[in-house]
Amino acid sequence: MVLGYNIKLTIGGKTLAGRTQDSLNIAAITKESITKDDNGKKQVAVVGHDVTFSVSALMEILSATESTKMDRDDIIELALKTGDDAVVAIEYAVTGGDTYKGNAVITGYTEDSSASADSDTTVSLNLQVTGDFTKKNA
Repeated sequence: MVLGYNIKLTIGGKTLAGRTQDSLNIAAITKESITKDDNGKKQVAVVGHDVTFSVSALMEILSATESTKMDRDDIIELALKTGDDAVVAIEYAVTGGDTYKGNAVITGYTEDSSASADSDTTVSLNLQVTGDFTKKNA
């Protein structure tokens, strides 16, 4: 993990950390049924999960073992892709926790800046996981 940051997000092999606000949302996708065997009582089964990320104020991270970086132009390029090209491999990790992996699409990109300089630019990113989101090396 990167000192001072709780989350590490890797997109297409390039690592970023969220600075000001990060969220991981997992919602169960359920299927309801009522059968004669259930005596008319509704049964609910989890058939999948809807997983989304939101990361604000992104900062690129460089380390001795990872020389790749993702800058704002890389993110904009990914956000504009369509079709199969829009699906990117991601990894999500928190300090002291496991790393999870899957594929995702960027569903939203926001860039806010002030007149003072690019150093005040805030980049926010929303991602939707497609398919499985599983523990890495599990």
